[in-house]
Amino acid sequence: MTEAPSEEEIGQLLQAQQQYQAEAEAIVRQLGLIQLSTEGCEKALSTIKAMGSAEEGQEMLVSIGEGSFIRARIESKDKVILGVGAGVSIEKTTSEAEEELTARKAQLVEGANKLNETLMKIDQGMAKVQSVLSEYKRGAAAGSEMVVQ
Repeated sequence: MTEAPSEEEIGQLLQAQQQYQAEAEAIVRQLGLIQLSTEGCEKALSTIKAMGSAEEGQEMLVSIGEGSFIRARIESKDKVILGVGAGVSIEKTTSEAEEELTARKAQLVEGANKLNETLMKIDQGMAKVQSVLSEYKRGAAAGSEMVVQ
């Protein structure tokens, strides 16, 4: 029969469980932000592709998010103003913009995959801690039944 855990050991296990939970929640939030960024890249790429088949001077509906659009007239379909971070935007050709957005999207997907792997490891760690805690509870319950009888 295994020795009953000390209060300190149980406290350490509970603390580990809370830490795992906090890490998992943080990763889930990060995955949500990555998903939003990925969708933004996809939306920009589809808009650039649609713009390629349009004529200069043609009016288009341009998505502004949340299912909302504005009417815009295409002055030049060869150039795109692309955000590069920190509130800075630069003008690029449509092909350069497509390449950059595709690369960004690939980086986001790679980051999401790594976070999902980390989340799986955290879930495994949480399962181990939960298993040990459950074993202690079963042992404590069995021990108390023996005393009562």
